[in-house]
Amino acid sequence: MPKPLVDLPQTTLKNVRYVLTDFDDTLTLHGRLPTATLNALYRLEQAGVKVIPVTGGCAGWSDMMARVLPVAGVISEGGGVFLEPKSGVIHYHFLNTEAAMRTEQASLLATVQAELVHFPTLALAKDQAYRLTDVAIDYAQQVQPPAHQEKEALLALLREKGLNAKASSIHINVCQSGVDKVVMARHVLTQFFQLSMAQAHQQVIYVGDAPNDESMFAEFPLSVGVANIAPHLTMLKHLPAYLTDAEGGEGFAQLADYLLCHQD
Repeated sequence: MPKPLVDLPQTTLKNVRYVLTDFDDTLTLHGRLPTATLNALYRLEQAGVKVIPVTGGCAGWSDMMARVLPVAGVISEGGGVFLEPKSGVIHYHFLNTEAAMRTEQASLLATVQAELVHFPTLALAKDQAYRLTDVAIDYAQQVQPPAHQEKEALLALLREKGLNAKASSIHINVCQSGVDKVVMARHVLTQFFQLSMAQAHQQVIYVGDAPNDESMFAEFPLSVGVANIAPHLTMLKHLPAYLTDAEGGEGFAQLADYLLCHQD
């Protein structure tokens, strides 16, 4: 099981220069961005620590993040596209060519819509129109109370069909084959920030809250779950190494405080 955050060695934290983090229910709390979280993002930036959200959220939402938040870029749609802010412009970098990914997305959407007719409680996410590579199914955002049983049934069905489907805290995200948060994270760190993965394992800390963060927990030895990941831990093969006391964005702020106290 994860250790308490206070057990994360102080000497290890001195090497951290990048924080990769999920967004929904990791930076947010009950759907809002707490003041403490926004302050933490600015304090990390001022300390020279680069923050990169890694989200299943749509490219449209991620474009806003990249423009208005103190972040070094946004990995969006579960790893389908990286948004790079540079000289006041947002550059989009797709895992494959944009044209190929848009074509494949249309095929995925048709498949998902054919199955959704059997799950009337579920629906395409309201932000589907602003997605460029994947398909998102809402089970706990607009759908209230959350439809957990239907989510698990549809998730199993999509996986039986061979689709790359994972659950976040609010959506089922259906990504293209080979697309994963960790695949794009490796690409971004090595190609845009010139890190070897050996360096990344020393300089990057990852923060998440849901089963779709599992590949990132597996990749990065310095991984942290915010407290609201607790109900999911028994379902994960790869756990975060450490756990905050607080939930969501307040847990992220707790991590930022702990990290900044031990920076050189």
